Amino acid sequence: MIKKNTKAIFFDGDYKGDYNWKGGIPLSEGEIMSVKINGKLLQYKLIKKEVSYDAESEDQIVNVLYTFKLI
Repeated sequence: MIKKNTKAIFFDGDYKGDYNWKGGIPLSEGEIMSVKINGKLLQYKLIKKEVSYDAESEDQIVNVLYTFKLI
């Protein structure tokens, strides 16, 4: 079985922080993501996407790391 872990890092703005996303969101570098928080709409650009795959255990593990910057 393939298990997927998705982590997102937002470097700045009101949504700054590290987040673990269940299920994840399929994104590509350069995409713009709008985040609504505290009545404000923030736009972040995906500046880096890293994917790693561990096929050595019984369950294959896919780790996705997204890094965002406020635009």
